[in-house]
Amino acid sequence: GGGGKAVYSMHQHQASPSVDGSSMEISLGGTKPFSHVLYWRRMSSNGTASNFVLDMYYYIDKPANSQGLEFAANQSVSNYWYKFSTQCAFSSGEWRVWDSKNSAWVSTGISCNRPQANTWQHVVFEYSRSGGHANFLSITVNGNKHYVNRSFSPLKQKTSDSVGIHFQLDGDASQDDYKVWTDCMTLTYW
Repeated sequence: GGGGKAVYSMHQHQASPSVDGSSMEISLGGTKPFSHVLYWRRMSSNGTASNFVLDMYYYIDKPANSQGLEFAANQSVSNYWYKFSTQCAFSSGEWRVWDSKNSAWVSTGISCNRPQANTWQHVVFEYSRSGGHANFLSITVNGNKHYVNRSFSPLKQKTSDSVGIHFQLDGDASQDDYKVWTDCMTLTYW
């Protein structure tokens, strides 16, 4: 879905650019500032998993036009929603993680710079659910691993057990158009 009246599209199975020959192209545009587009997928009804690794590649054509990108795994279990949302906030040049209980982004102190246009970036996010908290463990960008070590309480919400992922493109103050390709996206959980 799109927020803030975003104009967006998604095309799967793109041969180029691609890491493995079949990428997904997502475009974002429109006229309302700071609009976004969110793509998500429910993976399973697993309520027992407590470790999660989201691994993917992305490629952006006009990084200067993006406010940021959001990457997330999530799990609903026993009427609690654990959101492992991680944002590369290009506007501030830092990685941020989501505090569900207080509905706020929290700085990790880890730099996240705009990537070079038209180059593949490889990102890996490690999360866990323990002690009644969503734990953000690490962020690895192009082989450089950074430890996050932040934990937040989940949202209390009536829901059935599930595991899912999402990827979001954030528009800037001018809502300038740009495209992102994603490839080799995997979520491993146990």
